[in-house]
Amino acid sequence: MQKYPGFFSSIISPNRYRNVDSVLVVMHTNVEFLNFLTALAGVARIAGVIPKASSKKFANLDALKKQYPVFDVDRSEILASPDQFINAIDRLIKNERFAIIDMGGYFSHVALDLTKIFDKQIVGIVEDTENGHQKYDALIKQRRSNENLVPVISVARSPLKEPEDSLVGQAIVFSAEAIMRTQGLILLGKRVGVIGFGKIGRSIAFSLLSRGARVDVFDTNPILLASALSLGFHTSPRSEFLRSADVLFCATGNKSLSVADEDLFKSGLHIFCATSSDDELSTCLRYKIDAASASLRTYSCKIDLKDKYVYIHNKGNSVNFVHGAVVDSFIELVQGEIIYSIGSLCDAPRNTISHLPEPDKRFIAENWISHHQYA
Repeated sequence: MQKYPGFFSSIISPNRYRNVDSVLVVMHTNVEFLNFLTALAGVARIAGVIPKASSKKFANLDALKKQYPVFDVDRSEILASPDQFINAIDRLIKNERFAIIDMGGYFSHVALDLTKIFDKQIVGIVEDTENGHQKYDALIKQRRSNENLVPVISVARSPLKEPEDSLVGQAIVFSAEAIMRTQGLILLGKRVGVIGFGKIGRSIAFSLLSRGARVDVFDTNPILLASALSLGFHTSPRSEFLRSADVLFCATGNKSLSVADEDLFKSGLHIFCATSSDDELSTCLRYKIDAASASLRTYSCKIDLKDKYVYIHNKGNSVNFVHGAVVDSFIELVQGEIIYSIGSLCDAPRNTISHLPEPDKRFIAENWISHHQYA
């Protein structure tokens, strides 16, 4: 009988996964992944692990490769050569029935083609993040009537993910201040802007407030902006918001900044992102970062503009990975939901995004609390 590590043993029933032979996984491979992959390997063969580009430079990929097949491809390569990517998937899955665990919509660019090519083999997709959820939602809305998409289950908006999102926001602020301290700066007394008031943006804003910063919030969603105002945060029109910031945190996952914003930046502005640079920053802005950081070995990239300069840290990627991105055992809540969701894909509908039922989430949470002896 398969022995699953830690808390996972309390929620995994092998019968749930009898229709899934293998799984492809997109994930951050620098922290807190070993028990997750061990549990996942107990329910299906791991056909390939795709390390997220934003965190893989902090990971020990050589150690990972000794245990699992690593498929080292980033989103730009998928977009540039989708046929080559699909051919690689074909070799990895070996005619098996397979599921995909996605993080950030890596597979959204080829999901319709995958459904067509592997219709009898692909069981479905489990998406972990909000920006990935939005990519699949857009794909569903834009697909033609004769195109089909396999079942997609999203955990991005699950209450089980809220502890992780809250801790990620705190970790981002911790890393941002640690980096600024290397330059003789602190957040206290700074005017700080947070773009995006979703779960992570909200956590960033409150964590900044506790450090004595003046926090301004901007979000294109008026409902979220109204929520920020009701909680005591400040806001202003976008141009004024950007002009006033000494420090910016970008937490939208939807191209919050571009080169068109350069004229609005203060000289010496520090910019920190909460997700991958290719989600948060425009292509032109990322080109400038790549050019400026090509020969750097530090986390702080100084970009010279017309008559000023700004700092963009960790090349515009999630800054919390600089210090390990640790969220302790709380990560198991969403990891458990992801594994549990794989077993639900066979019964999930096509051409829509679905979610685990509330009783399943309660079951996962209850077992997690019991395992860690919080009750």
